[in-house]
Amino acid sequence: MGSFEHFYLVEDGHGRWTIRHQITDILAGTILRTAGGFRLKNDHGRTVGNFASIEDAMAGLYASV
Repeated sequence: MGSFEHFYLVEDGHGRWTIRHQITDILAGTILRTAGGFRLKNDHGRTVGNFASIEDAMAGLYASV
């Protein structure tokens, strides 16, 4: 089961996305496009990591849950 099966993205402005749980619709995190890639933050606003793609960031969120 992949990360996109558990979460979905909502565009939240230029270069920003909110990640929500598929079933509960609860906030799971955010992704911000930066010069160095895509910064993933968890639902508490703590940086999980920087990733080369949105798909990698989603996989990073899935791995951290």
